[in-house]
Amino acid sequence: MKLLFVTSAYPPESRGGTELHVRDMARELASRGHDVKVFVREGNSDAEEYALRREVEGGVEVLRLNNMFREASGFQWIWQNDSIDAVFARVLDEFVPDLVHVHHLTCLSTGILDVVKDRGYPLVMTLHDFWMVCPRGQRIDRDLELCETIDRVTCASCLQSLWPHFRELESHRPGVVPQALVQWDATIARRLGRCDLLLTPSEFHRDRMLEFPLPADRMEALPHGLRHDLLAAEKPLGAPVRRIGFVGTVIPTKGVHVLVEAFEALKGDDLELHIHGNAPSFHGDESYLASLERRAAGDERVHFHGAYDASQLPMILRDLDVLVVPSLWWESFCLTIREGLLAGCIVVASDLGAMREALGATGDGLLFPPGDSQELSATLQRLVDDVELADRYRNRGGGVKTMCRNADDLLDVYRRVLEGCGRDAGVVDAPALAPRTLPAAASPEELGVTVFIPTYNGGALLRRVLEQVFAQETDFDYEVLVIDSGSTDETLDILRDFPVRLIQIPNHEFNHGLTRNRAVREAKGGIVALLTQDAVPYDHTWLSTLVSNFEDPQVAGAFCHQLPRDDCNPFQKDRLDGWTKGEGERRVKQITSRADYEALSPMEKYQLIAFDDVASCVRKSVMEEIPFERRQFGEDVAWAKQAILAGWKLVMDPNAVVVHSHNNSVFYEFKRVYLDHQNLHDLVGMHLVQRFPQVFRFTLDGTRHLGRVVRRAKIPWHEKLIWWIKTPFYSLGQNLGQYLGARSVIEKKRGIWGVIDRALKKGV
Repeated sequence: MKLLFVTSAYPPESRGGTELHVRDMARELASRGHDVKVFVREGNSDAEEYALRREVEGGVEVLRLNNMFREASGFQWIWQNDSIDAVFARVLDEFVPDLVHVHHLTCLSTGILDVVKDRGYPLVMTLHDFWMVCPRGQRIDRDLELCETIDRVTCASCLQSLWPHFRELESHRPGVVPQALVQWDATIARRLGRCDLLLTPSEFHRDRMLEFPLPADRMEALPHGLRHDLLAAEKPLGAPVRRIGFVGTVIPTKGVHVLVEAFEALKGDDLELHIHGNAPSFHGDESYLASLERRAAGDERVHFHGAYDASQLPMILRDLDVLVVPSLWWESFCLTIREGLLAGCIVVASDLGAMREALGATGDGLLFPPGDSQELSATLQRLVDDVELADRYRNRGGGVKTMCRNADDLLDVYRRVLEGCGRDAGVVDAPALAPRTLPAAASPEELGVTVFIPTYNGGALLRRVLEQVFAQETDFDYEVLVIDSGSTDETLDILRDFPVRLIQIPNHEFNHGLTRNRAVREAKGGIVALLTQDAVPYDHTWLSTLVSNFEDPQVAGAFCHQLPRDDCNPFQKDRLDGWTKGEGERRVKQITSRADYEALSPMEKYQLIAFDDVASCVRKSVMEEIPFERRQFGEDVAWAKQAILAGWKLVMDPNAVVVHSHNNSVFYEFKRVYLDHQNLHDLVGMHLVQRFPQVFRFTLDGTRHLGRVVRRAKIPWHEKLIWWIKTPFYSLGQNLGQYLGARSVIEKKRGIWGVIDRALKKGV
């Protein structure tokens, strides 16, 4: 996929939370094989205005546009710049991306949104802060008071103090909003309304942004992820709290003065306060750091360290016992809190904005009223005096979202947007990560086991499935979790006859991948058995056999052999004979490097990643890092590819068996094969039937084979006659489905291929 990111600043020149997130996400997606470029503003006084500088950093091409505001003559130049729009348009025409993702437009031009949509490109924008509705960016005024509501008359006065030379911000009549702000509101609302999807990094920020006339149905909260491998650590328990710190940008809205004041009142000569971060100009005011240093003068316990490099952050956090985030504005996400949690620090934060969402979602976070230095001091003193209390809040980084998971979520967003725009997402490769090992092997008794069954109008067969599930003979306890998506038959009555944990969702919320992801999140067990409502365990050892594979801590998933039901038609019996059988031997599948994987043929790749969640087990910790994708079909194989490329093992265990088959119509099987080979071409490049004339040659071969299958079938002669008649049509459907499925991906579902695709996806 070709992706163009747009943002206002980028490392190494700027290292705020948004900049670091954009950089890390661009690199993550590039590592997965996507073509990612970043269009960003820079301020270089030695360069020509609007000069474009190109460089490659971390596998990502960064295009830096110089803007020193040399032409700025009024308020409109803050948000509209035709020259920047023109340069960006040339970049867009040159790159021709599949999708544009705008992250920030301050110091650029909001006209970029029009440039994208005027050319018909899919457009996603993340609202990282309040800049699109508050030109100061933080909804906080010059006196550091939060703007609970937006009053444009008050805004005019606030902005005029910031830019006194912009005369159009003056109101000629008391109580009347200047026309410049009326125009700002109207233009920004129109341009944001053209975005195909708006994202916010927290639910809190989404709620605040919806106070403005923005489309609620096209705004979603998508929290950012972090690279755990850089920061994850654990602090020793029982150690006293001695080193307290602040990490971030040293500006008034970050509330560093509140922390300095609170620290003054702490008792303990051996306590230390460490303030890390650069102190840039805050809307023209450069006196803030000096005021902090004057206040702390004479207190040898306070240390100002200045700016730091990103590579130093793990060491900085390692040396802190407590990280304080005393922000005075509505943080929209708060990267710093999550960095501190990952590093094992005790985190204390203002009870404000998304900081509560990041730290206090359970009601158990260390939060204090914003700006209240006395309450902050009291909280810190309790941590200093009570080691048991301190231990309670150490090492809480386990719930922080990973960058890998964030990238998966974002790719799902892109796919949905592209589908809504009638475009194809292209081939999405998984990252080549180093093999991972668990700290130590763990038994099922230690991890716990959950059996998950999704249900919808399961009918009488569901009762047989549940009877077999609850008859399993194991050395461990297990729970049975069911998510029902709106059954209207006797399914709910059947479920009430068994001790299952039931979750009910509307039918429209069901998705094969996402519903299983939810089940894994809800599961109490560290191993989750995934079973469909029509797959009957063959015996009472199915579960224990499948779970035993997880005694190897490198196993991410295991799946089993499927036997056809007694009423299975001969075509399906033939298909199942080799589909998951594994030739009767247990197979452990793993690779040691991405290069080894790329050297395989498409068929070899498929055999490596083959996985079937009809009856399988997965490791919950792996699923939390590599969840199923939102797919109509083939979510299990797509997940298996990512797990294999991340260094995990997959196991096919023929000693665990379920009875499962379908007697679908010839036409349904044609559509199923079409979708199957779409996925296989997307995932491994498989294209078995490459030319249309081959369809007929392979159909003839298939007809001969299926004729022999019907002849050997143990069914009455009159039924054999019916299946002999169906044989050429079934064979044609199988081969034509393979041809059309792969070709639709190659042709990007354009024109007639899009019509075919929409028709064949219905009802599968």
